Formats: sequence, structure tokens, C-alpha cells
Amino acid sequence: MRAYQDSDLYNKYVNDQATGALETFCIDKDSFTKILTTYPCKLYTPDYFIRIALGLLTIVAVLFSALLLWLLSSASSTPGIVIVLIILAILCYTALELLVQAKRYYNAGVDNILMVLTIIFIDSVFFVSDYNTSWIGMSGVTMFVALWLSIRFTDAFMAMLTYCCFFIFLFLVYLKFGDIAKATAPVIMMIVSAVICLLLQKLSRGKMYSYQYCFKAVTFLSLVTLYASGNYFIIKELSNEMFHLQLSLQDPIPFGWLFWMLTFLIPPAYIIYGIRKKDFLVMRTGLALIAATVFTVKYYYALLPVEMEMLIAGIILIALSYTSIKYLAMPKYGYTSIDLYPSRKEALNAEALIIAETFNKQPVVESSGLYGGGSGGGGGATGEF
Repeated sequence: MRAYQDSDLYNKYVNDQATGALETFCIDKDSFTKILTTYPCKLYTPDYFIRIALGLLTIVAVLFSALLLWLLSSASSTPGIVIVLIILAILCYTALELLVQAKRYYNAGVDNILMVLTIIFIDSVFFVSDYNTSWIGMSGVTMFVALWLSIRFTDAFMAMLTYCCFFIFLFLVYLKFGDIAKATAPVIMMIVSAVICLLLQKLSRGKMYSYQYCFKAVTFLSLVTLYASGNYFIIKELSNEMFHLQLSLQDPIPFGWLFWMLTFLIPPAYIIYGIRKKDFLVMRTGLALIAATVFTVKYYYALLPVEMEMLIAGIILIALSYTSIKYLAMPKYGYTSIDLYPSRKEALNAEALIIAETFNKQPVVESSGLYGGGSGGGGGATGEF
């Protein structure tokens, strides 16, 4: 089902692990070279600058091809434009399959852009239609296409798009069940997010190494949607927008106290869980969501002027950071503030070179006319020492 051979994906996984071990000085260069020789990878993954360049060239080529196809077809009506868009989506996917099979592209920029353009051309069909845009239909179709692309090409972005479309599709379908569904939708979406997060964490511990980045990306999104489904600000503003309730800042929402509790409790729960399980993805997500909690409180309640709040928050963060660094100076529970893996030697050499060039200049002694001449540095005046 995958477009790549299992041996190439496994060797790619081993090479990535070896690269990380080399950067953290767990292995030396000789061991790293032996690993690359033993597990050769035929997949083509250039650096980021080449990926960007290849992606831009792909966009230009597809746009010119789309313009040429539109001029040749002379499509001006809605059915004609829809047919052109479907043909373009098929051509992008066909080019993707051929290039991956021939050139072994793997996150090379070309394959990523072709997948995105395939989705864009398919979704454009819903916008050019004479009927109202069906968000349920568009999210459902996009979900299945993105799911196939993520499975076929082990692409993390397509996996994230699949989850987003699935979340939207499930939410919109559930709202069709009436007023009870509108009242319980946040709880249902929180349960779905939690189940998917737990399921992906179990799958990531298995042998599906080729989808590790897909699992991590979707796990991050599930953590965000779990918090968003219980955030007071999102629920209230979304209710105003979708259900036309016209709730003011002072008007409460049903079970508002529960959503306020979830808004405050979920980010610290993420941080505590991430620290206990040494799961940095969960911990960092919790730290980022604290900012969303602060924004939610600030939107409804103004306790102090903005300048005072920022000053107090900065003092608290500095105090917490200083205390944590001092407390973890000696390793405790697997954490430490000591840099166990120093910077790369190239960076150190560059820094040393800059310092030497700046502060270690040789003094220049001006000639005073005394003791000049001679091959001994002037010691013999005009002699030839």
C-alpha cells in the first residue's frame, strides 16, 4: 500500500536515529559511517533550502500547466471548470506517483507540493459550484483523500489534515441531531480527542516506525482540540457564530463553570503528565496552552493594566526559571539543567576564530630610527649578523 519499499523506510528510520545519536555525541563518526554503510537508504531527501526551491518550481510548473489546460479547453461554465479542476487533481496525483517511483522522492518538496495541490484542486470543486458550499461533503471528501495520501506516502502534514477534516466532519454531523447535540457537542469532541490521543500513543510505541512523524503530528493536534473543546472562550464565541445566540460578555453559557474549570486545569494537567512520563510533546503543548488560558481570562476580565500584568508575569517567569535551573543543577528524576550535550565543534571553532580575530591582534611597533639595518633585526646597526 505504501509507495516506498519497507527496507528503504526502515533504513531511513535507522539513519535518522544514528544522526541524532551523532549530534548528541552518543556515537563517533566511524560508527555513524558504518551504520550508513550497513543500512543504505535510496530515498531522496535534500536539505530545506533545496526543498523550498523544488517546491516553488513545482508550483510554477503546475500553475502554468493549469493555465495552459484552461486555455485549451476554453472552459467558462461551471461544469467545464469543475471538469478542468478534476483533471488537474488527477494529473497532480499521477505526476506524484510517477516521480516517487522514478526518483524516490521523500519529503523532497516536489512530492509535498503535489499532494497539497491535489487537495486544493479537489476542494476547489466545492467552491465553484452554483450551490451552497457543503462543508460536511468537502470535509468528508478531503478527509478520505488526505488519509490515502498520508498512508501511501507517510506524510505528516496529510495526517494532520486528515485529523482536522475528521474533527470538522464529526462535529458538523453530530450537530444535525438537534438541540441536545448542540449542548453536548463540546463533551463529545473532548472524548473523541482523548480517545484518539491515547490510541496514537499506543501505536507510536509499536513497530510502525514509518508513521512515527504522522503519529506525533496528530497527537499534538488531538491535545490542542481536547483543550479547545473545553475552552470557555471558544465555546461561547462559536455558539454566537453558529447558533446565533448573541451572548454578551456577561451572559453565561450552560455549564459555564465546568468549561472555566477545564480552561484552567487542562494545561497544568498536560505539564504534569509530560513531566511524569517524560513526554516533551505533551509538556510543551501544555506550556503553550497556558497562553491561551491567559488570553481567555484577559478577554473577559481586566484585573490590572496590561503593563502591570506583563511586568508581574515576567517577574514570575524569571523567578520560576531561576529556581528551576538552581534546583536541577544536580540531576533529579531524570532532569537536569546542565548541558549534557555541548554545542557542535564547528560552532565552537567559529566562535574561537571570531574571538581570536577580534581580541588577539599582534601589536605593530613603529620604527623609531634606532638600531636600524642588519640581518639580525638591527642589533648590529649596519652589520651582517
